[in-house]
Amino acid sequence: MIPLQMLLTSIRDNYQIVGTIDCNSYNNNFADLYIALQELKQDSFSPNQRIMVTITADYYKQQHGVVLQSLQTIVNNVDISNCFILLVTTNANVRAEYKHIHDTYNFDDTFFDIEIIDGSYIKLSGDDIQAYTKNSGITQNIEQLTKLSQKQKDLLFNSKNFCIVPWISLQVGIDNKVAPCCNYSGEVGDASLDSLETIWNNKNNQKLRASMLEDRTVKECQQCIVEEQYNKTSLRQSINADFSHHVNRLKQGTTPDYKIAYFDSRFNNLCNLSCRICYHGSSSSWHAPAVAVGLLDKDTPVFLKAGRSKHDLYLQVNEQIDNIERMYFAGGEPLIMEDNYRILDELDRLGKHQVELIYNTNMTQSSLKGRSIFDVWKNFSNITVGASLDAEKTRAEYIRTGTKWDDVIKFRQQMLQKRPDINFFVCSTLSIINALHVPDFHRSWVDKDLIEPHQFKINTLHYPKWLAVETAPLYLKDKIIEKYEKHLDWLRPLDRQGSATNGFESVINQVQTDAKFDSKLFWKNIKPLDAFYKVNLLDDFPELVDLPQ
Repeated sequence: MIPLQMLLTSIRDNYQIVGTIDCNSYNNNFADLYIALQELKQDSFSPNQRIMVTITADYYKQQHGVVLQSLQTIVNNVDISNCFILLVTTNANVRAEYKHIHDTYNFDDTFFDIEIIDGSYIKLSGDDIQAYTKNSGITQNIEQLTKLSQKQKDLLFNSKNFCIVPWISLQVGIDNKVAPCCNYSGEVGDASLDSLETIWNNKNNQKLRASMLEDRTVKECQQCIVEEQYNKTSLRQSINADFSHHVNRLKQGTTPDYKIAYFDSRFNNLCNLSCRICYHGSSSSWHAPAVAVGLLDKDTPVFLKAGRSKHDLYLQVNEQIDNIERMYFAGGEPLIMEDNYRILDELDRLGKHQVELIYNTNMTQSSLKGRSIFDVWKNFSNITVGASLDAEKTRAEYIRTGTKWDDVIKFRQQMLQKRPDINFFVCSTLSIINALHVPDFHRSWVDKDLIEPHQFKINTLHYPKWLAVETAPLYLKDKIIEKYEKHLDWLRPLDRQGSATNGFESVINQVQTDAKFDSKLFWKNIKPLDAFYKVNLLDDFPELVDLPQ
């Protein structure tokens, strides 16, 4: 350990300090720590320049400090090379802690300069502290973050349960169940009985908002809670960042003005595929197989539509069109739904081309009734396309029945040619079936120049449980961990922001549970559909040959 005065002399002799950050001043407010590092970032640093960071206390729930872990992640996200960070600390064990953090959470081959000085070091309980994650969304809103009060930042970024969604968003399911978002497992209203305006401030929504304001756990929000436990960035975290500019709506308490900024559009179940991870409620193509294997009564309508009348939801969305900042189109398959095209036509007519358009599409249809989606999109500047692709070639055609793989490739190539500015990523739903294949699929599309390494996200499957990767047999879990660790060795240096890395890391966390594989239930669900489609799981996924039967 070096006495402080001696260290200061050495620093003056060897470094040019461009700024100093005392992590104790930020406590666990990592949004402010991000801002501080962003403000000190330079286009380039000279070899002797350093940002000096001091840590004399940290929170612990593992073998390393949460602040130290978050510091490393933020440095990566801001895109400052590790070698320009001078860490000064009283933590005598810092080198061992930092080696683990560097190996686990870091994308930079270089290391912090570390100096240990005399003085006390305080270890605090970190059970309630969430580390800064690689994909938090904070990077998108630096200007807005600087305008927030400390109380607002604590609520948005340091709370365990608060979510701004109930103040800005509604999602209407095909079954007419209204929820604040697609991750919410309950319902706050029924779109077949009431208008969205009536539901907006009904008793259910008021109760939900009250729980959020008090940072209480809401059982219907379990999906985000679980994802955060796996160190995966949740919808709650990303929405809190993306829509932090609406934080003043909280001043209206539990009955805010009826203004929808984010609408999740799922008007009906029209879909051309019957995916193994789906069901009739989200795909009209699931009706025939579901009836054949006894999952659905044959008298159940094939086509399901939300709302009180044919175009009810479309008309209600139109009433809110001046307030909408983001439209999320899912389904069904959104690119074959006429009402979705009508919404875009209205936005186009009004000149609202800055509205963010987000699609979750199976990438098999790029036009409707002879009208190319690229023609419809031509005036819109902020488009994100998440491609629901879980595998490639025959594996893809097995998991998402009805897929013609050549059509998917053609659609992606058209997009690269006509709209290379679109924010595109593959959204791969991970299950026992495709877990070993997904890294190969990711690498293949990168090698073919269809995506950049960061343009790949893992969607965590929680239901049905018999397909969830955490219920895989132990031998398969071991293979998954080995393969994903190897894949991450390739991915981390290529994915500076951790956009794809975060998902693959979360899988390793997810499989390390005590959940058991139910072979009887697994094959009871797989074999009848295999027989209906005249396929065999092991023909398309031979890597699963050792699955117990």
